[in-house]
Amino acid sequence: MMKLEKSAKHVLMKSYKSLHTIKHSYEGKIQRLVDELETNQLVLEAKCEALRESLDDLEESRNRYAALYDFAPVGYVTLDHQGCIQEINLTGASLIGMERSQLIGVPMFIFIAKGDLKLFLEHLRRCRRTNEKVITELSLAKKKGAPVQVQLLSVPHQSAGGCVSLYKTVITDITERKHYEKELARLDRLNLVGEMAASIGHEVRNPMTTVRGFLQMYRKKGSFLQYKDSFDLMIDELDRANSIITEFLSLAKNKAVNLKRQNLNTILTNLFPLIQADATVTDKYISLQLEEIPELLLDEKEIRQLILNLVRNGLEAMSPGGNLAIRTCMDGGEVVLSVQDQGKGIDSDILEKIGTPFFTTKDNGTGLGLAVCYGIAARHKAVIKIETSPAGTTFLVGFPESRQ
Repeated sequence: MMKLEKSAKHVLMKSYKSLHTIKHSYEGKIQRLVDELETNQLVLEAKCEALRESLDDLEESRNRYAALYDFAPVGYVTLDHQGCIQEINLTGASLIGMERSQLIGVPMFIFIAKGDLKLFLEHLRRCRRTNEKVITELSLAKKKGAPVQVQLLSVPHQSAGGCVSLYKTVITDITERKHYEKELARLDRLNLVGEMAASIGHEVRNPMTTVRGFLQMYRKKGSFLQYKDSFDLMIDELDRANSIITEFLSLAKNKAVNLKRQNLNTILTNLFPLIQADATVTDKYISLQLEEIPELLLDEKEIRQLILNLVRNGLEAMSPGGNLAIRTCMDGGEVVLSVQDQGKGIDSDILEKIGTPFFTTKDNGTGLGLAVCYGIAARHKAVIKIETSPAGTTFLVGFPESRQ
């Protein structure tokens, strides 16, 4: 009995030790599994964090691209094969003058100026036919405001079947560029006339002086008394031609200017009685509004001529009873001279030719008055701008403020 008990105890002890060993073994495995699980969890969290950062970067990149697309300096438009707008950025919608949401699905041709509609249709045909980029310059007729001159650059986009289904189009506003091109062309004409004036003006005036002298002499002779009226007429015509040459010579490119520091308001005040007299004769009125402005480097004779030409043009543009407003003020770093009439305004086709030598709408005009004004402004580094409407026209002459 005692042996049996000892044997049983021995077996139990052995089993206990075995269980203890197994327990330690499984505890180690469980701990390793827990450690591995914790490690995997940390790796997963790191990957999730990296994924979140990638998604944030992707979202930021998408927003940046969207901002670049929407607020690019040019318009981006996607047109279908019928010329309808499928997609357009904010800049393109702004050029057309409507909200983007209102433009989707709308035919692009309804926003093209009537005179340029054929150009636009030919633009699409060429793009489809040549399967290459096509560039065309035309005007957009905005719902509000003046037409906008633009350049269209379209590239055909082929579908999977090889057919042209979309046109990717870039719209660039070239209104300002066109304005500069016209201004440069006008300045080139002025330079050409100026060079001609410097070279032939005096040569023409000298023989005219001789002819005028002989006409005056013959007019006094008794044998020519019956032709006195004819002599007077010829002398008057020579004097008129001489005055035109005088204006012509003022366009000379290399004409010397006598610049002195003086105040534009002083010149206007001294000239005002003469201007007022011109207005009174034609039953018109002059108002003078002078703000405090700094002194400028000016040639007084040329500035007087500039003012008189602008004022007389303004008076001639108005009906009796009209008021011509002459103002001076500061605008940024410029001294601005403003001459505003109450005439009928200037037509756009005439406005483009303003300042061109020998272009005039007057019956007895020479077409040199405004050309002379532009030449005087250029010699003073000033810029002439024109604002016109059916209520009247304003000529603005901006003089850069002298720093010396």
